[in-house]
Amino acid sequence: MSIGKKRRSTGRVTLADVAQLAGVGTMTVSRALRTPDQVSDKLREKIEAAVSELGYLPNLAASSLASASSYTVAMVVPSLSESGCAEMFAGLQRVLQPAGYQIMLAESQHMLEREQQLLETLLSYNLAAAVLLSVEHTAATRQALAAAAIPVVEIGALRADPLDINIGIDYVAAMYQLTQTLITDGYQHIGLLCANQEQWIFQQHLQGWHNALLRNHMSPHRVINAAQPASFTTGAQQLPEFLLAWPELDALVCASDELACGALYECQRRHIRVPDHLAVVGFGNSEFSRVCQPPLTTMTVPHREIGIQAGSALLARLNGERWQPGEPLPSTLCRRDSC
Repeated sequence: MSIGKKRRSTGRVTLADVAQLAGVGTMTVSRALRTPDQVSDKLREKIEAAVSELGYLPNLAASSLASASSYTVAMVVPSLSESGCAEMFAGLQRVLQPAGYQIMLAESQHMLEREQQLLETLLSYNLAAAVLLSVEHTAATRQALAAAAIPVVEIGALRADPLDINIGIDYVAAMYQLTQTLITDGYQHIGLLCANQEQWIFQQHLQGWHNALLRNHMSPHRVINAAQPASFTTGAQQLPEFLLAWPELDALVCASDELACGALYECQRRHIRVPDHLAVVGFGNSEFSRVCQPPLTTMTVPHREIGIQAGSALLARLNGERWQPGEPLPSTLCRRDSC
């Protein structure tokens, strides 16, 4: 590069532009934006006027790298359509936003390698903390998070060996209670419908379902784990598969309310009376589980409360306070007309 040749402008308003317009140094502008109480009212008003006139937006990524501090929390989820994802995100925001933290949301698409790539990128922003809607990670992900030395919370389900903080429900106990309810009601030929979800959640659902059936000396072989997403369409499509393989089926446990509602729609299309000919139960207590016909018996998962507790635990750690895990959040049975 020849001497005196200027670097091509990106068109972005810089800190230097604000300083030039305000007639002060860049350090003064930086101090006014970071710690306004350390700048006189007159000078601060002058700088704020320049910021407003130029439409200056601080480069938060560069700022956090320079200061070794950040108010960004990364939340990585398998899918944005994952059951309860929006509610848990809302719970986190309720706690973290008033404290000045912003949540950066990313989707791993149910791939551990993609979660690893996302976190490697996000950690370069000098994150304050990470929230993971998963408990399965690659060895490289675990290594990167340990090296970052930031609070990490895994949410949704409880696990025996969490990375750091773990807040969620006991899926094994919840599925056991749901299945045991059907057995107590007198159903003898019970099936389990799952779909594309985190493998560890499927395993916990399956364990709870198995425990209930085997304890009552009943067959646990009626299981379909569909490769399709846990949706209304998948529930409707899989019901005929159940009836073809096991015509004696008298109750169907679904791993999500979406699957259960899809099965209910297919029952109506086939004139199968619910619950007289077939009982159908779901998992999650979503809004549509209350308004479908018949209303769906389901397990309540306190997604919003999981998010709130996760946010509170993170905030305590970020403020240098000690966090102690409490009792597992309860999942409760909602008895309605579908069984």
